[in-house]
Amino acid sequence: MTSWIERDPAALQQLEATLRQDYPTMHAIVVDGAVRVRGTYPVVHEAREIARYSLCMKLPADYPYSLPVVWETADRIPRVEDRHVNVANGSLCLGVPAALWIALGGNFAIDRVLDIPVRNFLIGNCMIEAGEDWPHGEWAHGAKGMLQFFGETIGTDDPRTVVRLIDGLINEKVRGHWPCPCGSGAIVRKCHAEAIQKLRTVPTEVLAHSGVLILNLMKRTAARNV
Repeated sequence: MTSWIERDPAALQQLEATLRQDYPTMHAIVVDGAVRVRGTYPVVHEAREIARYSLCMKLPADYPYSLPVVWETADRIPRVEDRHVNVANGSLCLGVPAALWIALGGNFAIDRVLDIPVRNFLIGNCMIEAGEDWPHGEWAHGAKGMLQFFGETIGTDDPRTVVRLIDGLINEKVRGHWPCPCGSGAIVRKCHAEAIQKLRTVPTEVLAHSGVLILNLMKRTAARNV
């Protein structure tokens, strides 16, 4: 895939201008053809700065249409799932991918990512450091969090039902006359039609990734129950 800075070199200058204006302690550099944003991020909550974190962000080749990978680089946040850090590579789990896609409308420009999911994630970690709960509630890490998201969105977190819905969305089979997956007995168009319409906007690869993780969770759960 051709990198976004190869397709539009002026876009890098625009990115740098955005950082200078909104986040002057963060800077863009090009490493092996990929753009990384590094520096200290000021966490502002209720109109005051409560902390600063050292971050590194790797922007995707199709920026701004995919979520960047974000790391906290000063080892302040423990590399454990309970703190929503991916143990394998140390990147931050900023949220359920489908939920982030819906919330940001598929626009992962640097200022939007820093202002919304990164800020919310770091505020949550500040609260945890202070012995408090996450301020906006908390979904679990990984597949369990995905099931919680679907549970709040469509009214059920039953993994088999969620996987069937994901398959139907990917293959464009979900119709208004379907029984609503929430189990209410109503059809989709008279129940969770708006929520399912939002899920239709999520790219198939994002939905498919969620489905695979949920299926793997089901297999692990079944193996433990044998």
